[in-house]
Amino acid sequence: EVQNDEIANYEGLSVVLRQRMTHGLTVLASYTWSHTLDIGSDSNNSGAPMNPYDWRDDYGDSNWDIRHRFLTSFVYDVPVLSTTNPLVRGVFQGWQMNGIVTAQTGIPFNVSTGTDTANTAGGGVYRPNLIAPATDNCGDAHLTSCISSAAFALPPANVYVYGTAGRNLLHGPGLFNIDYSLFRSFAIKERLRLQFRTELFNILNHPNFSNPASVFGTGTFGFITSTSTDNREIQFGLKLVF
Repeated sequence: EVQNDEIANYEGLSVVLRQRMTHGLTVLASYTWSHTLDIGSDSNNSGAPMNPYDWRDDYGDSNWDIRHRFLTSFVYDVPVLSTTNPLVRGVFQGWQMNGIVTAQTGIPFNVSTGTDTANTAGGGVYRPNLIAPATDNCGDAHLTSCISSAAFALPPANVYVYGTAGRNLLHGPGLFNIDYSLFRSFAIKERLRLQFRTELFNILNHPNFSNPASVFGTGTFGFITSTSTDNREIQFGLKLVF
């Protein structure tokens, strides 16, 4: 799918795989490649372009541009055991396992500067000059100085020009998450069941890091100080189904 207009451009490809229930297992998996570019709609983190006289300078990856995304979910009804032992059958039969696995690449971020180098007070996010290819290596084990600071420089003082770096040049850390649940229903009457639920969010307790601080020239430039998802959470519940 491709969409174009004067201010936005979207390209995408999606593949979906469905496995209908076989031996108690149902799987739905999808992969999406996409690329979204624009110049506005808050993708400059303020809704205003850097250069109010030429908004095309802000044409670049959208804030929500996720290039690769893989998502799969499964439901598995644990088969009834063939044993005649009533205790074993009572403990292990009737369980249902469910899971959702998400894996995706990171979202873009701006390398900006707190200095209005053009002295226009335009209200947008100002960016530095780009003097070399911009690179980053942010994520696990790379939480400090993960942006190539040598690729950027402020315009000369008292020249009053906009920086040459494009908007959203770099992408931050990706995301990987698994949610898991385990259910069992106990029949009370013909149309009345009590369901026990155990749900584990981010079951692997995998840290998914946020984008780094990206204000050029500050002491925290290239530092990651937060995560984009919560730590592992476990909850139990009872649900009456009728």
